[in-house]
Amino acid sequence: MGRDEKEQLRSNVASAIRDQIMARTVHPGDTLRLGQLAEQLGVSITPVREALLLLSQDGWVRHEPNRGFRVAPIRRKDVEDTYLMWSTAEGEIAARAATRATSRDVAYLREIDQRIRDADPSDGHLATELNSALHHYVSVIADAPKLDWFVQSASRLVPLQFPENFHVVPGWSEVNRTQHTALIDAIAEGDVEAARSGTAAHFQDTGNLLMQWLDSLEFWSEPEMPQAPRGTGRLAG
Repeated sequence: MGRDEKEQLRSNVASAIRDQIMARTVHPGDTLRLGQLAEQLGVSITPVREALLLLSQDGWVRHEPNRGFRVAPIRRKDVEDTYLMWSTAEGEIAARAATRATSRDVAYLREIDQRIRDADPSDGHLATELNSALHHYVSVIADAPKLDWFVQSASRLVPLQFPENFHVVPGWSEVNRTQHTALIDAIAEGDVEAARSGTAAHFQDTGNLLMQWLDSLEFWSEPEMPQAPRGTGRLAG
C-alpha cells in the first residue's frame, strides 16, 4: 500500500470513529479498544492507532500513556469556536476567489449549484458530495493553501461528514439548496465584500442550525473545569 493509500485509510478510519462519537455509539470517558475497532471496521490495528492519534490531536479523544484512548467530552463552546474559525477562513477564501474567477470558473460553479437544486431531497450522500465539490472549487480558484489548511482542520472537528444525517439537521437541506447562488453571483461580479460576508454568514447559519439540533438532543458534555482566580490565570510576558 502506497503512502497516499495509507493516509486515505487513516482518514477513513478516523471519520468512522468520529461518526461513532458524534452518534453517541461511544460516550465521553469510554475506552476505545484498538482490536475491537479494527474488527468492527475490517482493518488492521495500525491504521486504527494512527487514526486515534489523529483524533487526539483534534480533541475528539484523549491519549493516556499506558492506558490507551478515551473519548473526550464535547463542549458546545468548542464547536462554536470551530465554526467561528471555519466561517472566517471560508469567507476570506471566497473573497480571494472573487478576484480570480474566470467566466469558465463561474460557469462550473453554477453547474454544481444547479445540480444541488435539482438533486433528490432525500439523497444525503449526493447533497454532501455536491456541497463539498462546490466549496472545494471555490478554494481552488482562490489558491490560498494556508486558508484551506484552516478549513480542513475545522472540518474535522464537526459532524459535517455525516451524509446520512444531512437531512436530519433541520434547515441544512434548505441552506444547501438556496444560499449558494448569491455567493456565486458575488464571485462572478468580483464583489469581494459580498463574497466574504455572504460566505461567512452561510457557514455561520449552518453552524447555528447544527447547534440547535444538538441542543435538542441534549448532546453536550460539559465537564466542570477548575477555575483560576481572576488575575492569576496567565503570566505576563
